[in-house]
Amino acid sequence: MTGVNQSVTNALDVLDLLGGAQQGLRLKDIAARLDLPESTTHRLLASLSARGFVEQRVDSGIYVLGWKFVVLANALGTDSRLAQMIHPYLDRLVHELGQTANLAVISNGMVMYLDSQSPRQALAVHAAPGLTLPIHSTSLGKVMLAFMPAGERESLLDRLTLSAVTPQTITSRAALTDALDSIRDDGFALDRGEMRPDVSCVAAPLRDASGRARAAISVSAPTANLPANWAEHFPAVISAIANEASEMLFGATATSRKEAAPTH
Repeated sequence: MTGVNQSVTNALDVLDLLGGAQQGLRLKDIAARLDLPESTTHRLLASLSARGFVEQRVDSGIYVLGWKFVVLANALGTDSRLAQMIHPYLDRLVHELGQTANLAVISNGMVMYLDSQSPRQALAVHAAPGLTLPIHSTSLGKVMLAFMPAGERESLLDRLTLSAVTPQTITSRAALTDALDSIRDDGFALDRGEMRPDVSCVAAPLRDASGRARAAISVSAPTANLPANWAEHFPAVISAIANEASEMLFGATATSRKEAAPTH
C-alpha cells in the first residue's frame, strides 16, 4: 500500500500482539512471532516504552501493554467501555443458548471483534478480540450494514470486494442489497456457512435512538451442534437482549428504534 511506513506498521504489530497476550511476552518471542530481527524488535519496544505504550516487568523481563492505553481509552468515552458494558449481556447469551456470544463493530471496512465469550465445551467457536473479518460474509457485518444510514451504507458497499469466502457467501451487490432489506425488516441477520462452511451465526444490532447500529452482538456455533429450531429460537433471544443492551447504552427504547429509519 502506497504511503505505509513499515516502522510504524511494525510497532502497531507489536501492540496488536501484546494486546492478545494476557501474560505478556519476552523480546525473543515477540521477534519470532512477528518474524523480525531481535535488534529491530528491541528498538521498537524501547520507543514504545518511552512513550508509555509498553512496559517491561523488571522481575521477569516480560513486555506488556502500558498505562498509556488507559488514558487513550478514557478519551474515547462510551465507545471505549463498550466491551466492558456489554460483557454481562454476552454472558447471558452463553448461559441461555449454550453457544459462543460475540460483540463486534465495523472498523476500516471490516468487522472487528471486541469480545467473545464461549461455553466450556470442546465444539465451541471462539473469535479472539481484535480479529477482523469481511463484512458481507458475517451476520455481524450484515446486520450493522442493514442498520446504517443509507448514504453511508452505499458508500461503504462501493468500497467492498464481495469475494466468495465459502460457496454460501453472497457475492452479488444486488443479492446483498436484497438481504439487507430483509434484515432491516426482521431485525436480525443469519449466517448459514457464509464465513465458515461448518459454522452458523445469528446477529442483532445495538442501535441508538436514531436507529443506527453502533455495534452488534451474535451467537455462533458449529452447525452440527445447533438444535433443529435454532434459526427460529435464537433470533428472538438475541434480539431481546440486544434491545436491552441498546437501551442501557444509548437510552434507545424499542419504539424509537422501530420508528427510526436509517436513511440519512
